[in-house]
Amino acid sequence: MPTDPYWNHNTHYHPWILEQVPEHARTALDIGCGDGLLARKLAARCDAVLGVDLDGQVIADAPAVPNVHLEKADFRDLDDTFDVVTTVATLHHVPLREGVAALRELVAPGGTLAVVGLWKVRPLNDFPYLLRLPAMWLVDRRHRRHAGGPEVTVRDPEDTFAEIRAAAAEYLPGAEVRRRLMWRYTLLWHRPR
Repeated sequence: MPTDPYWNHNTHYHPWILEQVPEHARTALDIGCGDGLLARKLAARCDAVLGVDLDGQVIADAPAVPNVHLEKADFRDLDDTFDVVTTVATLHHVPLREGVAALRELVAPGGTLAVVGLWKVRPLNDFPYLLRLPAMWLVDRRHRRHAGGPEVTVRDPEDTFAEIRAAAAEYLPGAEVRRRLMWRYTLLWHRPR
C-alpha cells in the first residue's frame, strides 16, 4: 500500500490478505504481528484485532490503535476463535503439522485463514519457479527505496512446498495453496459453518 512506512517481501502480500477478509468478519487475529502493520490494516475492516508475536520488544515499539491489541504470546497457546486469522512468514518457525493444526482451531465456523509463508526451495523440484527470478528482481528493484521493516527473528524454512501442501490437505480440506513471487506461498482456507 502506498501509505505504508516501508516495503518488504512480506508487506508485498498485505493487499492479497486484505482481499480475503470476509464481509462479515468482526474479529481478526494476526499471528507474528511484529510492529502491528497488518493488524492496523485489519482494524479498518474488523471491530477487534488481536496481534500476537513472541518478540515483546517489537510489540512494545508499535503505535497504539483503538481496536487493536498486541500481546506477546504463542499462537499455539490461544483458545479463542476469530472470523479471520492471518499470518505472514511465521508458520515456518514452528513444526509444520503442529502449526497448521493450531491455525485450524483458531478459525471460527464460517471464518477465513489467510497464510503467506516460505518453503524450502529445492532446485530440482522447484525449477519452474526459479524461472520467475527476473520478475522478482524487477519487483525488488521497483520498491528498493522503500525497503525496510522492523528487526525480527529470521529463520530459514525446512518444509518443502509438497510437504506444506500435504499438511494443508490433511488439516485444512479444500485449502488453496499456491506458489507466489518473493519465495512465498499463499494458503487460503474457509472453515465450514
